Amino acid sequence: MRTNSDITIWNKYRAANVDTWQQVQIEDAEWEQRHARSQFDGDDLATVFIPMARCANYLKPRVWQALSNKSANFTFQVGDVIVKGLVTFALSSSPPFTLSALKAAYDDVLVITAVDTFDYGSVNLQHYRIGAK
Repeated sequence: MRTNSDITIWNKYRAANVDTWQQVQIEDAEWEQRHARSQFDGDDLATVFIPMARCANYLKPRVWQALSNKSANFTFQVGDVIVKGLVTFALSSSPPFTLSALKAAYDDVLVITAVDTFDYGSVNLQHYRIGAK
């Protein structure tokens, strides 16, 4: 699989009635993006292809959400945040750093809208396809 970018994903979950975010960085993904040309042209859209070989600690969303300690694993789920590039700070639901601040500080900050699994064929073909806007 051809790759052109690293990515950072924040998995969202509730802990003690507070939105909490867990960050994971994945190297060597394929990021394809269309930028909106005007306010009437719709949202920025991206399709991200992630080789399964890069996802050794991946769990399906329901399995991941049920874990009491999520730090050793990650998932891809609708509503998670994805950013092109490796971002190294924590995202929180309150200051100092929020999702709106992340969008103001970085280009290519999108929210996952679809997750597709392609687990057939050779190891080199198996991947996840993430849709985001």
